[in-house]
Amino acid sequence: MKYPLIALLLVAGCSNIVPSAIARLYSVSPMEADPSDIAVALDLPDGIGVRQGTAKLLLTATRSDTNETSAATYILAASPGRDGSTVYAIADRDFGRLRAQQSLIRGWKDAAGDATNGSLSAGLEGCIIGAGPADDAAMSINMRTAKEDAFFPLIRRAPITDVMELADMEDLKPCD
Repeated sequence: MKYPLIALLLVAGCSNIVPSAIARLYSVSPMEADPSDIAVALDLPDGIGVRQGTAKLLLTATRSDTNETSAATYILAASPGRDGSTVYAIADRDFGRLRAQQSLIRGWKDAAGDATNGSLSAGLEGCIIGAGPADDAAMSINMRTAKEDAFFPLIRRAPITDVMELADMEDLKPCD
């Protein structure tokens, strides 16, 4: 059972998605991945930030033969990237909970693979810094699926309004 991380890409529109990233994401199973390996780097334009505490990962699985559901939210901790981006990775304090959930869902898959389905999604809330970004502001998203690997591009120079699903920049509130 694979839970592709493709959902992250769908909001940005096809023209900004890096095609080779889709193949890389299909090879990643959140049920097998070490939580410390996965990280996302955001390259945000001046005037845009991420509201503190809103970057989260949600892993949900259901087992239809027993009507069981496992859903958990994990905090994504921010740290500065080497290239000026902000890197978001699962907070150290959530590793144990995520590993336990992965183990539970792997057990479901082993017992009833066809009855087990899941999804992995990430979300965050953007905010305005100062006067805000230019009207044509764009952002890029890069990802790492193994700690020893380099980040690879997922989305290149996508309009902020597309990635954050905004009608326009005025929908963003000031950062705290």
